[in-house]
Amino acid sequence: MTPRRRDSDHRAAARARSALACLARKQDGAAAVEFALVATPFLSLLAVILQTAMMVWTARNLDYALQRAGRTIYTGQFQKANTGQTDAGTLLAAMKTSMCGANAAQAATAFDCSTLKLNVALSGSFAGGSMPTPLDSKTGDWAKGFGTSYACAQPGAIVVFTAAVKYRVAFSFLYAGLPGFSDGARLLQSTAVFRTEPYDTASGQGC
Repeated sequence: MTPRRRDSDHRAAARARSALACLARKQDGAAAVEFALVATPFLSLLAVILQTAMMVWTARNLDYALQRAGRTIYTGQFQKANTGQTDAGTLLAAMKTSMCGANAAQAATAFDCSTLKLNVALSGSFAGGSMPTPLDSKTGDWAKGFGTSYACAQPGAIVVFTAAVKYRVAFSFLYAGLPGFSDGARLLQSTAVFRTEPYDTASGQGC
């Protein structure tokens, strides 16, 4: 083989190695792009799943807190403890404290107590009772009058006890089907309907 032919072969081999190295570098870039394309929706989906799980847990936590507080009305304990008090705001604040304050039960509070609104109403029958609407869909804010009503339950009265809170989400557009506020927060609501026990009012305590 002539020296010229050997030089030509060496140059061809060098070009081939250079092309392979360039291809390897391009494949590394493609892998990074592919990873970004796959990882972004995967991590977004994971975040949505975690957020939805937290929302469900918070809703259950609100249910539990409502049941705890509602039991004090059911047994007449709350009415007796607030005998003579007629101001709805004061009574609702006391009920809110029983759900969120230092005297609340040992269960952790997952919802935002600063946005908690309560409504206690009476009904003539279970079939005729209606749940209040906490959210005004037209304004995207709390419905007028919600969270200001407290009706003192006499023994044997049918009570409609409603609690509602704001729940802030990071991906509000994914929860378009849920009632929402204008600031992007979603509405979490819990309602309990029950008939109070025939608690003792002979001592003058109660409503």
